[in-house]
Amino acid sequence: MLDYSILNTMTKEIKLACILLNGTKISILDAARLIKNILDAFPENSQLTPMQFCSRIIDAGKLHLKSREISIRDGFSTYLNSKRNLRPESLRDIKYLGGRLLKNRPDFAKLDFSALTLDECETWLSSTFTTPAQFNKGRTMLHALFEFAMRHQWCDRNIVKLVEKRKFVEKEILPLSISDMKLLLRTAQKKKYRDCSAGIGLMLWAGIRPREVCRLEWRDIDFEENAITIRSQCSKTGGIRHVEMCSVLKRWLLRHRDNPETRVCPCNFKRKWKNIRDASGFKGIWVQDVLRHTYASYHAKYFRNLPLLQLNMGHRDMSLLRSRYINMAGMSRSDARAFFN
Repeated sequence: MLDYSILNTMTKEIKLACILLNGTKISILDAARLIKNILDAFPENSQLTPMQFCSRIIDAGKLHLKSREISIRDGFSTYLNSKRNLRPESLRDIKYLGGRLLKNRPDFAKLDFSALTLDECETWLSSTFTTPAQFNKGRTMLHALFEFAMRHQWCDRNIVKLVEKRKFVEKEILPLSISDMKLLLRTAQKKKYRDCSAGIGLMLWAGIRPREVCRLEWRDIDFEENAITIRSQCSKTGGIRHVEMCSVLKRWLLRHRDNPETRVCPCNFKRKWKNIRDASGFKGIWVQDVLRHTYASYHAKYFRNLPLLQLNMGHRDMSLLRSRYINMAGMSRSDARAFFN
């Protein structure tokens, strides 16, 4: 026999359920399916009631969704803060590239990481960085930011991976002539610039990068073993490497080593180094990293030993040496001999 009291109760609950679901576009049947899906994971020995278990699952889902909702602007701020232990110049590069992106397209910066599309990403990079080299640097920074976002579960994929790097042909860098080098060295030995002479010698006769030279200490130079150690804290790539010290560099360093307990370069080396270049006649025409290119070219011409040069330069393989650094056009064997002697 049909129990009308139970039927009346069910009818009331169905009506209330319809009221609760009104406007949600979810039917009573769909709601029942969702609850059933949750209860399929209900442990047999749980101390919770089925209702309590469903409530906890829903709260956990809300928390998870909330943790994923973060704008690219806010995410970049967290990312930048996580990099505060980097070297000042590395941190400055990230801050500069990210700042340009955020300033150029604030409409993209306010989007969540998962909301940025491939077309928007390419448009953002293209409108912010006009040259291929700048574009690739910006892409590298943004790629790292999205990898950081994935680790924090702010997004499920790195959309920047799908953005192709821009191809560009680098300008040919000619090594300095012997006369140009003499001008630099003569200026560097003047009294007001003398404390920069050791650093310039390391860039010229060992191919060490300017930023690496600024971090070097005299204890990194072994005059008995004729070797220079570029520690991981000093290296651009973060790896350690050893650079051979040729005889002319050794004589130059011993002549300009005033205080072996200090850094090789003065704290204002960057400014003084620019003044030395300007005073030597290179104002407005100096090519970045030309001393490193000069060292590589003369070394290849004189020693004809690319594996050794690769180790000194700290390159992973010889492809970069062959394609970019070595330029011996018009260089004579006597020029290379003069460079090292």
